[in-house]
Amino acid sequence: MSSQKPSFFHRISKSSNKFDTKPKTSSTISKENTVGSSILTPNGSEYETSAREKRTRLFQGILSERVVNLEKLKSLSWAGVPDQFRADVWRLFLDYMPINSVNRDSSLSHKRSDYFDCAERLFGESQRNLWTNAQKQTELQILRDLPRTHINILRNEQVQKLFLRVLFVWAVRHPASGYVQGMNDLLQPFFFTFALSYSQHKNIDEFVLLNELDVSDDDMKSVEADCFWCFSKLLDGLQDLYTKDQPGLYKMLEHLHQVLLKVDPVLAKWIDDEDIQYQEFAFRWMNCLLVREFSPQVLFRLWDTYLGNHTKIAQTHVFVCAAFLNLLHQRLVGKPHSEFVMEIQMIEPNTWQMTDMEVILAQEYVYEKTYCQSQQSIMKTSASMPILKR
Repeated sequence: MSSQKPSFFHRISKSSNKFDTKPKTSSTISKENTVGSSILTPNGSEYETSAREKRTRLFQGILSERVVNLEKLKSLSWAGVPDQFRADVWRLFLDYMPINSVNRDSSLSHKRSDYFDCAERLFGESQRNLWTNAQKQTELQILRDLPRTHINILRNEQVQKLFLRVLFVWAVRHPASGYVQGMNDLLQPFFFTFALSYSQHKNIDEFVLLNELDVSDDDMKSVEADCFWCFSKLLDGLQDLYTKDQPGLYKMLEHLHQVLLKVDPVLAKWIDDEDIQYQEFAFRWMNCLLVREFSPQVLFRLWDTYLGNHTKIAQTHVFVCAAFLNLLHQRLVGKPHSEFVMEIQMIEPNTWQMTDMEVILAQEYVYEKTYCQSQQSIMKTSASMPILKR
């Protein structure tokens, strides 16, 4: 073991500000000894089991402290959160659940009551006659969007009513943006995570196939309120993605273009040469934070990273999208305009495994670190240049 080469991340941190622009695959990253929630190691399943057990103990230790050390938790969660801890970890990351266990139960109870008081004032039967035309249109748009899903449990009537209430209440409380198509997708990971914590089906692959919920009405109230507050916190940092004309979204698309020119110039040139607009294939990536592109279990791994630093999601997400494009490099370069866009749109979420997500997150880490360093270097150089007088 003494001759083992340094880890992928360690070697990257020692490297210069140059990008490795070669497309990455699951196998190439595996050879670089990437470490994540799926431990990729030549020592086999026995080592993987031992590593998982160790991580479980570490999470248990942090979460059982009277006052949770949030920085330790974020550091540990960077490589993924074990399923049984995810609901509490996400609540902590989004400042919804107090880090002090003494105040936790009373605080959650108070916030859940606040949500249902607000929901009754805005969505209760007695209020419908007072709705504005805009509010009526909001309900209609949400009701049109919710059935557009292939996931069994999301077609359940009780679940759709939960989504409708949460999205409607949020939209009325945020008139600057209101409800925008795609927000229903952003609610899904929260619903899955919180509902799973109460369900007998702890495996997400089993849970999504259910036709009927196996969660009590009281527990579903907790799920609904938790979804609302965590969804609200997430969107607090993404408001300009959904305000009029969606300026934040187009800014992210332009940022993706600039990053791809650096990290995968061959693919970036092909996109430009074919006159492919980034919004043709990446609009929904930005609008829905890749919820539609991955199966729930793989998506959880991505969102563990996102929510661990939720104030920087917009920045991190761009680098994730660049890494995703790099993973698709061989499938995309050479395809004419229409086939290029169709290739991306037709990929099934179940195509991607956890190892693929580890590739994407490893590349995101590299891209964000090196790109930001190179930008800082440019800024320093520009600042030190003499000002030429006319």
